[in-house]
Amino acid sequence: MATKIVLNKKNSNDDFGIISIQSFDGGKKKKSLGIKVKVLHFQKYFNSKFQLFEPNQEFDYNNVNTQIKDGVYKFINDIPIAKPKQKDKLVTSTSKILKTEKIINDRLSFIEYFESRMALKKTEGHRYSVLNVLRKLKKYLTKLGKDDLYFDELTPEFFVMFKNYCLSVSDPKKLTENGVRNYFKVIKSVYHDAYNTGYFVFPRNPFALIKNESGDKIEKNPLTINQVQALMELELDDKLRIARNIFYFQILGNGMRCSDVVFIRYGDFKNGRLSYKMMKTNTHLKIAIGLKIMLILAEILGEIGKYNEMIETIKVSERSILGQGQFTVQQLEEKIIESCPQIGFPSNSSIHEGYKGYTIKTGDSNIKQIIDLRIETIEDINNIFLEYMQEIINKQDDNEFVFLNQLHKKSVHFFKDYKKGDVLTYEQFQKYRVIRNAYNLSLYKITEIYNNLIPIKTKDRWKYVIKLSSHVARNTFVSILLKENVDVYKISNALAHTELKTTQNYIKRGVDRDASDEAGLVIQNVIKYNYQS
Repeated sequence: MATKIVLNKKNSNDDFGIISIQSFDGGKKKKSLGIKVKVLHFQKYFNSKFQLFEPNQEFDYNNVNTQIKDGVYKFINDIPIAKPKQKDKLVTSTSKILKTEKIINDRLSFIEYFESRMALKKTEGHRYSVLNVLRKLKKYLTKLGKDDLYFDELTPEFFVMFKNYCLSVSDPKKLTENGVRNYFKVIKSVYHDAYNTGYFVFPRNPFALIKNESGDKIEKNPLTINQVQALMELELDDKLRIARNIFYFQILGNGMRCSDVVFIRYGDFKNGRLSYKMMKTNTHLKIAIGLKIMLILAEILGEIGKYNEMIETIKVSERSILGQGQFTVQQLEEKIIESCPQIGFPSNSSIHEGYKGYTIKTGDSNIKQIIDLRIETIEDINNIFLEYMQEIINKQDDNEFVFLNQLHKKSVHFFKDYKKGDVLTYEQFQKYRVIRNAYNLSLYKITEIYNNLIPIKTKDRWKYVIKLSSHVARNTFVSILLKENVDVYKISNALAHTELKTTQNYIKRGVDRDASDEAGLVIQNVIKYNYQS
């Protein structure tokens, strides 16, 4: 049964209202919870997404949230709801809050506070990770024969025993040191919320005996430009090729996260730009679409042959340099090779010089013009192809997923109504985890294929092996741009980081569009791999 929390006022100009539960299933139904609250507080602190009050110091929000959750449970299960006694009603002054808390419960429940904080997490992924910690804590309490855990029981000795339990008991599995650090990071965040808001004053630091709970950061192993190009040249079956294309798209798409790339639709590509909301931060991003991104889409839509056809057939007229005639890109390339066969000749030679990737005779202006003509012709073809592909994309169903259809077609119907920026339901989040795990498994298989091609006896072999995962693409994007001397500020904007120090941790919400475009187009131009039919 879908329910909604509303505030009812007797008169429109009243300063106070009564919290009620409302439902439209099987006709409109409403049930008062008898909780009196200020209209101003409801407007200011009530989170409509989670249907609970956010933490504040103006009233006893934790008690109200508990009553709301209890009321919703009883309403859904047709259990009579008793209106709270006068002493349980909401009060507003700080002194009254302290008195009310003593009346309600002389000891404050850490578990209940934990649950209230979990409900306010921004995404289903955050809530799920916190829920795992809470489950482990409850299992430990069950082992101790306890139903609840109170704030005054949070001592250094308690958490030492809980840590040992996590490391030694298979419940359902033992945790690693890193796992324990992550669990304690969650518990500490709840502790800090209670401490910073004055909800509970701790006589001792309960984590004083837990060392290194922050842990060391795991190395991300970003790929180099050469490794990316070698990766794209691997011979792979269709299933692994799909995973590689998604990984490549993540790099080219400003280090796009897995949670975003999975839900990209054809309707997100308009007027040469990709527009989407990041699931993690709800930031709206627009990315300029370069040739290589469009070639990935061309392969998916069966249009990759069109690009090769353009390269082979489109001709440019030239009269002054080569004599009157029309030439394809390939014919221009052959003319260049004829005139400068010393490709790769030592750059310190006085007879030869480098020019736009070619080694030519020093001062040969004619060959420079031919090279320029070849580059200009390819640029013209690329622009024609980009316009052609945008027309092809415009003919697709805007709501059709680009990669999800290929990666895990069985799960598509679970996300039919999902919109950019929405919070995933628990069922959707579980399905997303299945999809992400399948993607990472494919990347693991590609990693094995790649590394097996590196001879065992290679000197410093560890420098050349790779370790792919869905997040390595984001780190690769940053790493390559840093080596190309792209300003960190521009990289930060391309990643939509709110603080520069977040980007620096890899080596804002308002995105600098020009900086984002420049960084994104650099990554698309640096990598030389082109698709072949």
